[in-house]
Amino acid sequence: MKDKALNKTARYLIFRDREVIINTVLFLVITFAYLLGLYKFLFANKGEDFIILMTYALILGFGIIGSNTILVNLSLKDKLSGRLEFLLGTGLDVREIIKAYSIENWRISSLPSFVIFFGTYVICDLGKSFVALYLSCIGLHYFLILTLNVMAMYRKNFKFFKNLIYFSTSLLIYLFGVFSKKIILIFERQNLDVNIFILGINIFATIVLAAYSFYQIKKMDNESVMEVKSVWS
Repeated sequence: MKDKALNKTARYLIFRDREVIINTVLFLVITFAYLLGLYKFLFANKGEDFIILMTYALILGFGIIGSNTILVNLSLKDKLSGRLEFLLGTGLDVREIIKAYSIENWRISSLPSFVIFFGTYVICDLGKSFVALYLSCIGLHYFLILTLNVMAMYRKNFKFFKNLIYFSTSLLIYLFGVFSKKIILIFERQNLDVNIFILGINIFATIVLAAYSFYQIKKMDNESVMEVKSVWS
């Protein structure tokens, strides 16, 4: 019951935040514009590898930026406002809070990513390997959120932390778009399958993040988190 109450509270706090709603709607608009481009064959001449590469960048990029917005307006705001200390003072374990916040963050921030995947899968008929790629993306996305939530508990300068994630992810999407042709040429010269290669990277990154986050969570305790005083700078 305690876990369900935490999840319900986290969901309520996320949905009442205007920035989260605006970002989600904006990402959905961009998603439908991208899918319309696929449906109208605007990207058909660029080939299947280009579609996979760009869809991958959007799935992961929108997921990370969306989860970063939620992270700031939930986990970081709790830390800055003193609400986290209040929750810990009631007897809750910080590890329970992090897990609940991470799950709800993952569920909500994954919505635009799912729409991109499902729309691309239906329009382009990319097969089971593309489904496997998407599943690896959502697994990677979850453990990235869990890792960031753990790291956020020990950050002192939240503004820098937020901007670093936002701009690095935006830059990643931009670079995928600009250098997509060169990246695809490299794959063709090396006779590599784009889907399988990205899937392998995702699985490796997921294992690393899962191991790191579980190890850090195991070491965490209420006292060590409350000792870190944070500011928005």
